[in-house]
Amino acid sequence: MQTVSVDTSVEGRLDVVLRGELDFTNASQVAKVVKEAITGGRPPAVRVHLAEVTFLDSSGIGLLVRAMKAADEVGADFRVENPTDKVLDQLRMSGLLEAFGLPQTE
Repeated sequence: MQTVSVDTSVEGRLDVVLRGELDFTNASQVAKVVKEAITGGRPPAVRVHLAEVTFLDSSGIGLLVRAMKAADEVGADFRVENPTDKVLDQLRMSGLLEAFGLPQTE
């Protein structure tokens, strides 16, 4: 199973689908793929889909922050979508829900 897949929608939006465990063993490599897709494609919007992520550590959160910064550098709207409850809890603890476009619910 691929950890990351990248696709561009008809509207030009970049959809990044992340899968499995995102941790110190693969976060750097995944971040590089995502950043290259963002800076190379210069999309108007970036959506990072987390529905298939089973584990996220601080390195995984760091890759999301790097993706958000890359999107900001090209003027793209950035959002994280469909995190699992477990991943959502980790993002809530990180204090990044609002930055990632997620609701601040408990």
